[in-house]
Amino acid sequence: MTGFKNIVKSVISDYAKHLSGNKIRELSEQDALSKNLLQQHLCTVNSRRTVFFSVPAIVAAIVFSVLTITSMSAENIRESVLSLAGLLLTIIGCGSLSVLIYREFRRKKLNLIKLRRMLVLFWLCFSLALMLISLADMSCNVYARRFYLFLTVMTVFPLLNFKQSLLIISPYLVFSVVLGAVFGADPFTLFLTAVFSLAYLLISSLVYTSYCCLFISDRKLNTANERCRQINEKDSLTGVLNKKGLLHRLTDIIDRGADNNIAAVFFGVDNFKEYNRTHTDSEGDECLYNICKCVQIVAKPVTDIIARYGGDEFVLIVENTKEYDLVSFAEQIRKNVERMALPDGNDGIMTATVGVSSIADGDFFDYSKLLKEAEDNLALAKKSGKNCVGYMGNVFKVK
Repeated sequence: MTGFKNIVKSVISDYAKHLSGNKIRELSEQDALSKNLLQQHLCTVNSRRTVFFSVPAIVAAIVFSVLTITSMSAENIRESVLSLAGLLLTIIGCGSLSVLIYREFRRKKLNLIKLRRMLVLFWLCFSLALMLISLADMSCNVYARRFYLFLTVMTVFPLLNFKQSLLIISPYLVFSVVLGAVFGADPFTLFLTAVFSLAYLLISSLVYTSYCCLFISDRKLNTANERCRQINEKDSLTGVLNKKGLLHRLTDIIDRGADNNIAAVFFGVDNFKEYNRTHTDSEGDECLYNICKCVQIVAKPVTDIIARYGGDEFVLIVENTKEYDLVSFAEQIRKNVERMALPDGNDGIMTATVGVSSIADGDFFDYSKLLKEAEDNLALAKKSGKNCVGYMGNVFKVK
């Protein structure tokens, strides 16, 4: 029995958190960006839903206006005028506001305060239109049903918190209760009006909070997944991309349809296997790390795609470059490694050999072919004595 009570208390506590908004604050208190994005997302969703609802509502109002005008007579002049006033308010008021809402949420930079005000005004205008139509028919059942219809629409379309929901339905609720009391509505109808209003407030608040919590949780999950992807695509030693990360970035280049000059610059550390055999693992790691950082300094102004392709080989992807720049750029990398003067353990210094390939502007971007050509040019340069640059089947080395 105690366990059951604890479960009930937990459910009630969680439900109260949802209604009060504490659940949203708990999820977003450490992520201000999520909170701002949530407000933008809610405004956008509510704007779309409001505009979507306004189209059939205005069409229906136009049809009923025509029917009201054609059936107007001296006997029902009062009812017809009130109905027509409510229908025209829907057509003109709600129609104008829906156009303004559509124009506002289509802007690149949303004015959230202005948009929220227009959304509240739209639903208040719609409720006022229904009140005028209700005055045309004093039958308790008819105006009560219209109020229930209004609550149903408010539950389905806008996503509102407790305060917003209470603000919008309060005028119509007071109107319905007063109208029922004046024209002698039975107590059960008044009771149902109160029950449905309370049910709407609870349901709309719960839906709103659940939607917000889902949005924030989903964003946090996406952020965590993105962080894991970045960790998974980085080389743990040097901090640059690994081969998997490189292929992902190359796929991004294809997706955005890049049609500018693209080049691949492969470089490998000369005699690194021999260096590793005569030095400790930590010294080998430090050597690779220092060479990679040296190349990053040179390459940073030109590219942000630097990856460790495997072992002692690295690759840079360079965009927006001309072919006559590539050899000098590769030479700069080779010279910088040479200037570091890292001892190789055999009375010499560590050097690097570079292989380059490129795709001309407008050519089809096949990154497999691009990388293969750069590897082939690297192999050619190594066969030609190392510490040089291979490009288009030729070997370059500026003294």
